[in-house]
Amino acid sequence: MSDEQNPTGTAPAANVEAEKDVQNVLAELKAEEGAAPTEEKKESESNGAAASDEAAEEARIVAEAAKLGEKSEEAESKTEEKSQKSRTGRGERPNYRDNIKFDPTSRETTSDPVEIRKQVEFYFSDSNLPMDKFLLSKVGGSANRPVELSLLHSFKRMRRFQPFSAVVEALKSSETLELVDNDTKVVRKVPLPESVNENPDADIVKVFEDKAMDRSIYAKGFGDEEPSTQFDIEAFFAPYGPTNAIRLRRHYDKTFKGSVFVEFDSEETQKKFLALDPKPKWKGQDLLIKSKRQYCDEKVKDIEAGRIKPNRGRGGSRNHGRGDNRDWKERRAEDQKRGFKGGRGGRGGRGRGNGRGNGRDNARENGRENGRPQEIQKDARGVPVIQSTTGGDEASKKRAREEDGNANGAQNGDHPAKKVDAKEA
Repeated sequence: MSDEQNPTGTAPAANVEAEKDVQNVLAELKAEEGAAPTEEKKESESNGAAASDEAAEEARIVAEAAKLGEKSEEAESKTEEKSQKSRTGRGERPNYRDNIKFDPTSRETTSDPVEIRKQVEFYFSDSNLPMDKFLLSKVGGSANRPVELSLLHSFKRMRRFQPFSAVVEALKSSETLELVDNDTKVVRKVPLPESVNENPDADIVKVFEDKAMDRSIYAKGFGDEEPSTQFDIEAFFAPYGPTNAIRLRRHYDKTFKGSVFVEFDSEETQKKFLALDPKPKWKGQDLLIKSKRQYCDEKVKDIEAGRIKPNRGRGGSRNHGRGDNRDWKERRAEDQKRGFKGGRGGRGGRGRGNGRGNGRDNARENGRENGRPQEIQKDARGVPVIQSTTGGDEASKKRAREEDGNANGAQNGDHPAKKVDAKEA
């Protein structure tokens, strides 16, 4: 019987083996197909893991760098704070310069030779140079060293004078200054007196101020300061005669008091201004106007009457407002010879009015009790040094507060006086 006629349908042994082979091949193929994606997946996973590790490492480095940066900033901040405390002994102090509204950039650029000469001649004048610490050091006092014109041109009030060649040309016709070194430097034609050295000296300043007293006036009522106030006040006084200096007066925190000292070119010009009737007004408002000498004398009388207190602490000038440049030990020795006892800690009797010792303050108090006149302190400019209002009627106290508060720019006896020049660099 042939294979086809086999009624049971059972496959011969050869066919069974062949089928097994086919099944095995198919199984191998499936296994290979399954293996390829698995390897790719493994490789992809491996690559993903590596990328993830790199990202993590980068993040770790960035985080560490940030921490180091924070530590560095913190250390730098502490170093700066320590340095500031070391410099001032009180830690960081407010930047009162921000209270000065004066802005030279509010003026337009110009090449006007008259304005240029006026500004540079002011810098080197007797009204400014002896008090200008920076410029005086450059000039060397009576040594009269020439100063680089390019340095002057860098001053705030000089930058609007353009071009630079205009400054050079303007100074060629100056009556008080001359150009030297191929017109690159400027020098006074007449040196300062031999007594003036390269460092500001309160005694020397007082000499110059005493000479200027009788040609100077005090005026109050100029309101709040604006960026152009300095220029506006200069223009206000211009029609009344030449001026040597116009100084805005400021509180210890540099805010404008609303008053000025004006130094005219002569006593005659000053008297003509004071004799004006009616008095000039500022933007339609009345001004309080008097001679500088009268202003100072009135402050002295207010002190003597007890309406205001003289500044006996460390305020006013750095030398107690008297031009005394001696070492404190010398002052203490002199005080002891005069019968004064020193305060605590050998501070030379510089009592602070807080019970630390009788000191120089108590000696003055005792002097008044014994009938001796109270010593009136004045700053280097001859202005009485005032601490605060006290005693007297309310009107007097109010007038004292409104008119000045503190004549030398210090307040509460804790801040050194510092002038702000009318034509400051």
